Amino acid sequence: MSNSSIKSSIKCLLVCLVFVAMVVPNINAGKPVLFELKDLNGDTYKLEDDLGKSVIVLDFWATWCKPCLRELPHINKIYEEYKDKGLKVYAVSIDTPSSKSKVKPTIRRYKFTLPVLLDPDNEVIRNYSPNRNVPHLVVIGADGEIVREFSGYKPGDEKLVEELVIKELAKLNAEKEKTEEAKTE
Repeated sequence: MSNSSIKSSIKCLLVCLVFVAMVVPNINAGKPVLFELKDLNGDTYKLEDDLGKSVIVLDFWATWCKPCLRELPHINKIYEEYKDKGLKVYAVSIDTPSSKSKVKPTIRRYKFTLPVLLDPDNEVIRNYSPNRNVPHLVVIGADGEIVREFSGYKPGDEKLVEELVIKELAKLNAEKEKTEEAKTE
C-alpha cells in the first residue's frame, strides 16, 4: 500500500468517525446523573426521590460568581411561582470548604427562598459540567430526562427556563390526570 492510499484511507476513516459521532446519539443523553447531597441544614437530598414525580431545576452556582448572583434571583422567582405546581428547584453551591461559610450569608443577603444543596468537593457538578463552569443550569422534565442545560448566564435565559418549566409541568399534570382517571375506572 502506498503512502497516498494510506493517507486517503485515514482521511476516509476520520470523516466516517466524525459523521457517526454527530449522527449516533449518546446512549446516556438525557439521563441525569443520580446524586446525594447535603442541604444547608445537614439533611440529605437524593435526586432519584424526585425523578418522574416533579419537574426539577438544578442551578449550580458559587458565592464568588457574579453571573450566578445575577441569574439566581430570576430562578428564585420561577421557584416561587411554580413550587406548588410540581416544580423542584435546587441551587447547588460548588463553594469549596474554604468559601462554604459564605453560602448562608449570601442566601440571606439576596433573600433567596429556594433550597440550597452543597457540593463542596465538586463531585456532582463534574458530572454535569466537567470543567465546572458556573452558573450551570439543568432542567429535568416530567419524565425524569434532561430537557436542556444552560452553561453561563445571558439575560433572557430565565424566560427560556420558565417556558421549559411550564411545558414540562403541563406534561407532569397531564400524566397525573391520566393516572387519576385510570384509578377511578
